[in-house]
Amino acid sequence: MDKQLHFIVTGERGQIRSFVVSKSTIKMVLGFCCFLVFGSGFGWFSSGENIVLRQRVAALQKDLAVTVAANARMQARTASQEQEQQVMLDAALTDLKKKSQVIEAILASVGVNLEVHESAKGAGGPFTRLPQDSYQGLTLKVDKYLDTIQSVPLGPPVRGVITSRFGGRFDPINGEPAFHSGVDIRNNPGTKIVAPADGVVVANGYDNGHGNFVTIDHGSKFQTSYLHLQKDFVKSGDPVARGQVIGLMGNSGRSTGSHLHYEVKYRNKLIDPVKFIQVNQRAAAVSPK
Repeated sequence: MDKQLHFIVTGERGQIRSFVVSKSTIKMVLGFCCFLVFGSGFGWFSSGENIVLRQRVAALQKDLAVTVAANARMQARTASQEQEQQVMLDAALTDLKKKSQVIEAILASVGVNLEVHESAKGAGGPFTRLPQDSYQGLTLKVDKYLDTIQSVPLGPPVRGVITSRFGGRFDPINGEPAFHSGVDIRNNPGTKIVAPADGVVVANGYDNGHGNFVTIDHGSKFQTSYLHLQKDFVKSGDPVARGQVIGLMGNSGRSTGSHLHYEVKYRNKLIDPVKFIQVNQRAAAVSPK
């Protein structure tokens, strides 16, 4: 079999030329052409993939920039909110501290010793001291004070003029030296008498010495009594709220005229009601400026 090919080329003027090319040379030329064609196709394909990748990278960079900007705005907003919350917390702490000081001063002025009625039995755990001026510490303190002060008979139970104070005096009926267990407040018959604190009525009725009377237990070892009433509106066992009308001023029992005999007991001991009646002036005097 021939390993060469003979080519004859005829020109326009009748000239004849001949070429002899081996088959191996032709194969090499064809192979080179195929390589060029394949290489061109691969390059085109790779170029197209590269364009798509660049577009994806550009899109991801744009999304990342949007996310970073949003995160920056969120951090700025969070910082601003934290600053506002801190300002509000500082204001709340200042307000709590002032209220705590006022309540402390009021309770001290009437001689109230605060107690926490909690049992040490069946309790335990590691001890961690709560900072005195922390929000939690002040909240606990004020809550305890408010629970106590709710039971303290503050302010006058009736409007009027004090005609006889607590302690030693001459009896208005027989003129003999005597101990006066409360204060007498004079006003017109039928003047409304109100409870100076929340509580429960533990006694009511009539006797020759007290006339019509009412006794209220306010909790926290406080008890008040109201004597010589014209009429009472509550009975034993009734709950009463601060400011609730419990009766009307009168002249019943051992009395020389229309008035209220008002008594205050703390820990079963009679104490001067005047300091409780005048608590508004005391609170104003001790309030932080």
